[in-house]
Amino acid sequence: MSANGEPTRFLILGGFLGAGKTTLAVNLAKAMRERHDKSVAIITNDQGDVLVDTEYTKDSGFDVQEVLGGCFCANFDEFVHNARSLVSMGRPDIIIAEPIGTSTNILASVVAPLKSLYPDEFNVAPLCVVVDCLRALSHLDGGEKEGLIPSHQLREAEVVILSKADRVTADQMKAIMGELERTAPDAEVIVTSSLDLRNFDDILSLLLSDRHSEKLPVGDENRNFAFEKAKLGWYSSTYTVNSDERVDMYALISDTMKAVAKQYEPRSIAHVKMVLSSEEAAAKMSLVQESMQVDGIHGSRYFKGSGKMVLNARVESPPNRLENVMRGIVAEMAIKHSLQVELETESCFAPRPESPSHYLFE
Repeated sequence: MSANGEPTRFLILGGFLGAGKTTLAVNLAKAMRERHDKSVAIITNDQGDVLVDTEYTKDSGFDVQEVLGGCFCANFDEFVHNARSLVSMGRPDIIIAEPIGTSTNILASVVAPLKSLYPDEFNVAPLCVVVDCLRALSHLDGGEKEGLIPSHQLREAEVVILSKADRVTADQMKAIMGELERTAPDAEVIVTSSLDLRNFDDILSLLLSDRHSEKLPVGDENRNFAFEKAKLGWYSSTYTVNSDERVDMYALISDTMKAVAKQYEPRSIAHVKMVLSSEEAAAKMSLVQESMQVDGIHGSRYFKGSGKMVLNARVESPPNRLENVMRGIVAEMAIKHSLQVELETESCFAPRPESPSHYLFE
């Protein structure tokens, strides 16, 4: 229950790797707090054991829980436990949950169980799927260019949120909307951008409304997506960093992203994220294919002294090669930017097939 005694509002933001889910979640949380006096908590999710999005969300000043080692769907009981923990800690009005970018069958394995098993605790909003406008047409072609997962996520959506709209032309947007009418004809579409916040109030209105998820899950065979998920290498690491000199965080992170881009073909880079934080400042940047963007800078872009660095890379690559590439890049950046770095945690693997712990469909 939220602070007012009503069921806690629950928004699930699905979407493929690099779509902009975390940036949108944090922007929504900030707007809810500052403009509507609503408290928001966030649940993050990952295959690995270290998550850039968790650090970024914490640095943004919000309560956060994480479900690691696999999708919400395969860890549903832990997912609900974390949601209840957030409610008991802070009694938020709203919880925003962001599943892994390769998650499938969210309606059947997360939304439907939440509605069926916990109707008195959670009010589940329509399933929103965030889609990067720069990649939308390849996601909408039935899976031939970028796989089955993104197109499946779109077919599940009750609301499609087209992100990064400032980066496409009017003609490209017209083509995207035409394809959406064919692929997800029943979905509401909201076009937005973290840069100019166009139509952002429409998403806030959805979150503030009493609309709830109504779409019936169909439930595609999970094994259909297993090969596609296994193609990705998942690398995660944390480092403590120190410098006696003033370090430009923007330059350090952008140089890291560029170094990754030199090692892999653009189509192989599903999503690379990095966050660097100190007591005075924090910065996050991401790379999707050949497109690099700043997701947020808090405080100054410079730091001196000690800090923490977290790296996540999701790349079509054998795990051994990906691990060696990322280690080499960190060593290179340490020399270039006069940093002392010490590895704290590291993991690199290809995901194993998952089985949902709860699966409800027609």
